[in-house]
Amino acid sequence: MSKAHEKFNDYQRGIGTELSPNWRDLAKADSKLVPEVLTRESSPNLGTGKIPPQNYTSYQYHRQEVEKVWKRTWQVACREEEIPNVGDHFVYEVAGLSFLVVRSAEKQFKAYWNVCLHRGRRLVDKSGCDAKSFRCGYHAWTWNIDGKLSYYPGEWDFPDVEPEKYNLREVLIDTWGGFIFINPDIKAGPLANHLGSLTKHFENWPLDKRFTLWHVQKTINANWKVALEAFLESYHLLQTHPQALSSVAEHGTQYDIYDEGEAHFSRSITPTGIPSKHAKNGSQIGAIADVWALLNALRADQAVELPPEITDRASISEWRRNVMKEMTGADYSTLSDAEMLDSVQYFLFPNFCPWYGEGLPLTYVFRPNADSPETSYFDVWMLIRSPDNGTPPLAAKTMKIGPDDHFEPIIGAMGLIFDQDDMNMPFVQMGMKTWPGDPVGPTWGRYQESRIRHLHQLLALALKRP
Repeated sequence: MSKAHEKFNDYQRGIGTELSPNWRDLAKADSKLVPEVLTRESSPNLGTGKIPPQNYTSYQYHRQEVEKVWKRTWQVACREEEIPNVGDHFVYEVAGLSFLVVRSAEKQFKAYWNVCLHRGRRLVDKSGCDAKSFRCGYHAWTWNIDGKLSYYPGEWDFPDVEPEKYNLREVLIDTWGGFIFINPDIKAGPLANHLGSLTKHFENWPLDKRFTLWHVQKTINANWKVALEAFLESYHLLQTHPQALSSVAEHGTQYDIYDEGEAHFSRSITPTGIPSKHAKNGSQIGAIADVWALLNALRADQAVELPPEITDRASISEWRRNVMKEMTGADYSTLSDAEMLDSVQYFLFPNFCPWYGEGLPLTYVFRPNADSPETSYFDVWMLIRSPDNGTPPLAAKTMKIGPDDHFEPIIGAMGLIFDQDDMNMPFVQMGMKTWPGDPVGPTWGRYQESRIRHLHQLLALALKRP
């Protein structure tokens, strides 16, 4: 091993420069107190092992994931605000499986296998509102929203049917942060065990106090892991998002990994308002000007010039605190510059990526959309803070787009970023199918791509379940 590599044996960290410091140094210089949960590092060395490309392309491997992951793990189905009233229901589909989530009472949710227990037809074809019951479109067998069988024609001909034993088959259901989680494995531990200390990370940033400004679901022509991995590292900015280099210090990203019994999650924190060390002619004021332009492009009242008083992260953060207060009626005065600007993204195994802070208040979910390793769904929510006093606006309806459609016409400037990411995914899938065999699999950076390595280590453990 070379001396250049030896010096990294004892720790895992990114590297900053004087003009482009890493996130740890920026946090120390923040104009306000950065929450301790963000500054706490957890960067274990996960090694340099490789996985076979068949893990992205093999139907057999996909079926193992279905049986050991999607049928046995807590996963996000929808947000509570998507089914706000009793009788509202949501059809959640993953890897060819279908589940029915319903608000069965004002503060109660239930989830069922979305299957008629008569002949196996999918019971409910699409999400809907105000249902009093669910009636199969094949032979009219009907269940109440509490899952009890209420009607089936020709009762005389089914002596083996005891209605009290023909309730819809339930799956586990629970909520956190305004999201509804389900787990098809009724013997699984509680959601709290799966979340672990992730809940403490979000104590000062409650996701249930936010509403959906927009929600886009895109079909991707690639394996769900290919889609997810595109968002687990910032290393790709240099080539995929070159327009961001002037104001995003991707090389200074902090990556953290947490394993706590049943809970497994990771995090990346990418500095904004600082030029990348790869930026040509990068400068502090240039980075701030670019952030100013982007933030105003997301608002209806676009500003033209950068005010002279905005010169650094502290001043643009203060401007944004005031603007966001005007827009949402919420108080941002105690939030640090990091919370107002930086990209803080968490990943909870197997597929849930909630973001922390106002830098990019997004949430992602990735999953196979069919019984196939070749295609997936990518869901992305923009979650805006609800007013401190008053009722939040109604959640926006989900916009579904196909593999050849683009984000930008739907959500504007931010859509360009997603479109650039999406361009790579089908080509990665093609590459995995034509892998030369040497090396034996993808080569990941030990630190900058550690979250991808962590994902695959967790998958390997899940697939070893009895």
